[in-house]
Amino acid sequence: MKNKILDAVAQLIEQYGLKKFTVDELAAELHISKKTLYQYFSGKDEMIREYFEKTLESDRQNVLDTVGSDRSFPDKIHAIVHSSHRYRLPVRIMDEAKQFYPDEWAKVKDLKQFKLDEFQKLLKQASDEGILRPDVHFGILSAMLERVSDLFLDTDFLLENGMKATQAIDEVLNIIIGGIVKKDEGTPWKH
Repeated sequence: MKNKILDAVAQLIEQYGLKKFTVDELAAELHISKKTLYQYFSGKDEMIREYFEKTLESDRQNVLDTVGSDRSFPDKIHAIVHSSHRYRLPVRIMDEAKQFYPDEWAKVKDLKQFKLDEFQKLLKQASDEGILRPDVHFGILSAMLERVSDLFLDTDFLLENGMKATQAIDEVLNIIIGGIVKKDEGTPWKH
């Protein structure tokens, strides 16, 4: 029953956000009493905490499974960036999490750092295996990745550019991996 409740919580969060969904709506959605809900959760805040915990933990596990797999380098990068998780974590709720649920926001930031660390390990491994160009400066690449990853949580940026977070992520990967200069143009400042 607890998982069924969390599934409904995830749907209501997706529909209304963190603050606007109510326990009354949740009970009505599940066709149970609020008293029954309180047998499993002490209140809405605990439901939200568990929603974040399940979502972020499943995302983290997916990343670990991906890194340990025998997938190709590009597939691993794509899977880390687009790792699946138990519930969808809409970008638009990040502002609410930051403002009203600082502990959960800290967990989101921890997951972001974990993914950046795994991404950097993967890049180092790819470099050691000769998959990447040897002249790539990892300090600069790491700084770029860290700073640009904040854009994926910036609702204003995404709205201004008419993008979903996944589209922004794909564009960044395309630029980093593919570059911005046409292959036949070269890099004139290299000696």
